[in-house]
Amino acid sequence: MSSHHRRQVPVVLLVAAALTLGACASQNGTASPASPVSAAPSNLFVATSNPTASSTAAATPTPTSAPSATPLDADDEAPPATSGPAPASAPEATGSPVHAASTTAARLPGEPDPALTPGALNPTVTQATIRSTICVSGWTATIRPPSSYTTSLKIRQIGQYGYTNTATAAYEEDHLIALELGGASSDPRNLWPEPYTISLADGRSTGARVKDTYENQLKRAVCARTMTLASAQARIGDHWVHYYYGLSLGPTVPSTPHPVTAATQAPTPASTPRPTAGHGETLAVRFVTLPNPAVPGSTAAMTVQTLPGAVCSARVTWRSGTVSAAAGLKTTPTAGADGFASWTWNVNATTKPGTAKAAVTCTLGSSVTVTATFSVE
Repeated sequence: MSSHHRRQVPVVLLVAAALTLGACASQNGTASPASPVSAAPSNLFVATSNPTASSTAAATPTPTSAPSATPLDADDEAPPATSGPAPASAPEATGSPVHAASTTAARLPGEPDPALTPGALNPTVTQATIRSTICVSGWTATIRPPSSYTTSLKIRQIGQYGYTNTATAAYEEDHLIALELGGASSDPRNLWPEPYTISLADGRSTGARVKDTYENQLKRAVCARTMTLASAQARIGDHWVHYYYGLSLGPTVPSTPHPVTAATQAPTPASTPRPTAGHGETLAVRFVTLPNPAVPGSTAAMTVQTLPGAVCSARVTWRSGTVSAAAGLKTTPTAGADGFASWTWNVNATTKPGTAKAAVTCTLGSSVTVTATFSVE
């Protein structure tokens, strides 16, 4: 080796060392932090473009065996992408959790483990961009991860969740915050193996297809501007079953100096006195969503908006004049801080096509009843 070449070696080593130290500093948090995202719901992570982050799901050992049958991910209105290689970059990576409040709500059947699946948001979807993103038909197909990625993740997470049934066909690898509601597409914290068949103690279904129905219902409300994006994201999070069936979350306990927003306020606990309409407030009720249409043999859902704290009941009369006896219509949800109350129920397979009538009565000091019609296929 010539003396000229020997003099160049220390320079190369110094450059390599400098690059290595720079990379380590970036990974240790010395890089500029991401900008905070306002109005994010409780317990959600905001995904950023940092490709160095990892997740606990990825660290879980893959089970030694699993059935090969894998249903397609169907958590929103767009069809899944065809199989292909895993994303070239790592899934949407870590952002700091934005906690507005914590609640005492117990995990219900059909709700994910918040320690494993806290949810994560797509930062490109905001209230200001919904008209160019989620409200555009087919938009979610442009960001959906390939099934080759979600299938391998599903197998890993089935083991992580400790399910006794390890058949992949029993679960939908679901986005907790749906793509159509601004959820992160590939972040493992926003994907989980959601059972198709699971229910509450009273028999009301809380499986993947019920959640799919709820997601579509919320998206319609967001795109109709009858609900904010942040409120919809909060409702479809870790406590989506509570919101869907109008079940109390329990008292809300602020966990940080951040203000508690309407999207994260829990319904008034049943043990406290019912509120009454304040000065200048008039009790009113309006339908936000109705079955569109109701399909015999499937689930149906509807939502009304009224004053927060109002207790609501629903009644559905079919074309034949028969009043539905479905368990889901016998609940009396309390409208949350955003005023929404919802019902979902199973439509009997023998229900005749035609026009049905929905009547909802909400009470808060006084009572108001509204009616509307919807079609049955």
